[in-house]
Order: sequence, then C-alpha cells, then structure tokens
Amino acid sequence: MNADSFAKPLRRFSLLASVMLGSLVFTGCAADTPAEPEPMTPSAEATPEVVEEPAPAGLEDTDFGNLTWVFRPGGSVPETQQVHLVDGVASDGMVSYELGEVILTELTGDDQIDAAAQITRLDGNALDEQWYIWIATDDGPVQSTLPIARMARCGTVIHSVTAVDGGIEIHETLRRVGDESIPCSDPGSDERTRTVSAIEARNVGEWWPVQTAPFGGFGGLCPMNTHLDAYPNDFDLYPVPDTAASETISFEGASGIFEIDAWPVYGEPFPGWVLVGVQQGDARGCAWAERS
Repeated sequence: MNADSFAKPLRRFSLLASVMLGSLVFTGCAADTPAEPEPMTPSAEATPEVVEEPAPAGLEDTDFGNLTWVFRPGGSVPETQQVHLVDGVASDGMVSYELGEVILTELTGDDQIDAAAQITRLDGNALDEQWYIWIATDDGPVQSTLPIARMARCGTVIHSVTAVDGGIEIHETLRRVGDESIPCSDPGSDERTRTVSAIEARNVGEWWPVQTAPFGGFGGLCPMNTHLDAYPNDFDLYPVPDTAASETISFEGASGIFEIDAWPVYGEPFPGWVLVGVQQGDARGCAWAERS
C-alpha cells in the first residue's frame, strides 16, 4: 500500500472527527446560554380579595301603610291607641285613620335612613293630623310614641315638614296666650322653624325626638305658653328627661324660660321632671328640667 492510499482514509477520519468536535462545541455553547425566564404571574395571596360591606338596612323599602302604629290622641295624654293600617287606612266605627306623607331622612347619626311619617285621625268633623318619627334598627322599624308635629282645628298650623341635613325641619305656627281673639281659620302668632333628630334614651329601644336647631331642646310637641314674658334661667336644661342620656343644652346669648300648659303626657310618666318653655333670642322651644 502506497502512502497516498493510506492518507485518504486518514483524511476522511480527520474530517469526520472535526465535524463531530464542532457539533459538540456548538451543543455545549447552547447548553451554557441561560434560558429566558418565564413571566411571573401574581399568586392569589399577592392580590387579596376585596369584600364589600353590605350597606346598612334603612327604611327605604318599608311599607308604612301596612304597619301597626301608636297614635296619641291630641298628643297630650299618656294613653295611646294601636292602629293597624292595611293599605294605608284603618277604621274603628266613626273613627278612621289614614297614612299621609312619608319623608325619608337620616335621624340618628348611624348612616341608616329613617323616616318621618304623617297619619291623620278623623272623628266626624274633628281632624287630628300628627307626624311621628320611625327609626331603622336591626330588628326593623321602631316608632317613637311622641309626635313631633300636630295640626288640628283652632290649634297649631303646620306649614311644612321637610328633610334637611341632620333631620327633619318643621315650620309651624302655634297659638299662645293672647291669641284667643284670633279666628280658628287663622294661624296663631307663635311662628317657629325647628330641626328635629332622634336619640335613644331612658331605656334600650326607646327613641326620643330632640331639637337640634335653632337651639337644642325637646323635639316633641311644645304646649302653649301661659305667660308672655320669659324669666332668667339658672338651672340645667335637657332635651330628654334623662341626665345620663345627653349633655345639658348650651345657650349662646340671652336665654330664659317661661311657663307652659301642664300636659298629662309630660307629667306623671316622668316623676322628678318638668317640661318648660325656652326662649333664645327671638326663637322659642321647650326642654326638660329636674324638679327642685
């Protein structure tokens, strides 16, 4: 065998080895190249679920025409009557009751919608129109048993009842001593505009109307005054007959108190307390004081 014959297989082997070596080098370089990282997706723990709190249940959907009401005839007596309204009306012989306007508003500061509602009692030609507040509670609507406004023949005239920030605004004209000569068809001379809200006082679940403007005081019906002139006030006044339930009323500027009719509803049921008329500037209202 000559040298050229021996060299040809050797060159073929060298070429094959070179190809294999190049392939190995290329594969090794590819293995050493870092792979592209996969995009990370946030885990469930990284994005906590937002749970929306349910809105407080108010009286927006309450059917006041199919509730049992407490009605206080004349607004001045301790005794009350239960009235079972059905589709907005009720009847007991000659006496009938009818649901009137319902005004939704927030009264207690808990962000739940409460209400002031009108109910009218008809007894022959006698009309007794009263407004009561209803409070939204966890157990359903609860009525305050003391009316916040009342209109009757030869009595107080209600001009308007409207929802405002902080409660219910009542515009009314009362009769007072000296108005005896005014015809029943005309309003009296004691015109007032006041704002009423509600607080829980004396007992759990017992709701009281309180006046917040033009000054603090009792938010229910104020009896007619028996004297024209007020005298200086020198003792604490409260919006409800309960020293533990509320702070005393603070007055700015001149203030005084005057005597009012002694209604039974504000008497015997609340021993140790008396309801008095209150004057601050030109505004009048009423408040509770401890008997001396």
